[in-house]
Amino acid sequence: MSSEGNQQGEAPEGKTQQREKVYTIRGLDPDLYDRFTKVAREVGVTVGDLMNMAMSNLLVTLEASKDAAQKASSKVSKIAEKLKAAQSAAIKTMVSVVGDFDLISDIDELTVSKNDLLALDKPVVFSNIKRLVFSPDVDWDTINSKVRSIKVVNELVVPKGVPVLQLAKKCQLVKRIVVQE
Repeated sequence: MSSEGNQQGEAPEGKTQQREKVYTIRGLDPDLYDRFTKVAREVGVTVGDLMNMAMSNLLVTLEASKDAAQKASSKVSKIAEKLKAAQSAAIKTMVSVVGDFDLISDIDELTVSKNDLLALDKPVVFSNIKRLVFSPDVDWDTINSKVRSIKVVNELVVPKGVPVLQLAKKCQLVKRIVVQE
């Protein structure tokens, strides 16, 4: 992968415009890239935004697969092959199959009750959520048994009585943990 640094050019009206970094990725499958571009148009986002989401999901998927211990090494390669054709929903499905857990991701704000957690058949991984709130009825035993990990969260709000350091061991890239009063 090579990159060009920021460059300045003259806009037609004589204004200076700033171009973002351009990254060249060699070896991309042209058919796959065309399909990826088509999906970006259909979803209404730029190819760069969709690529950022895909790379973020892939990194979370790979990290979650490590958590699956012995299954990880044999299943990660299968995930990588299937991710080529998968959209975000398919990625969530594959993570669930491989890691024997559910993935909840890409949400601005989510409030989770004890009943929500108890209703899950499998443990859950929360990822890429700006603000994740556990309701006051959620206790440590429920979190410990139902939440596999919490990744890439700006703010995590937990009820009083939840041992913060024990919970922090389940967290990666969580910017702030707040205890409800």
